[in-house]
Amino acid sequence: MGQVVAFTPSGFVTLRAASAEVVPEGTPVRDAKGLLEGRVVRVFGPVARPYLLVRPRRPPSPVDGAALLGAEVRAA
Repeated sequence: MGQVVAFTPSGFVTLRAASAEVVPEGTPVRDAKGLLEGRVVRVFGPVARPYLLVRPRRPPSPVDGAALLGAEVRAA
């Protein structure tokens, strides 16, 4: 689905989609290690490879956030 590229100051996670085919808003997502669980709240940006804004169940700690940068996230 996408790769983690950034974290917002308000605790949201930004993903970059792997292709133009993206999941709809409201889709639950998680990473393979279980550090990130949440829902897609917004899809924005270029149509070819949009960005997805994810609201995590709990904001990742700084250590978990560093481990998540570049991680692949999939629909749960």
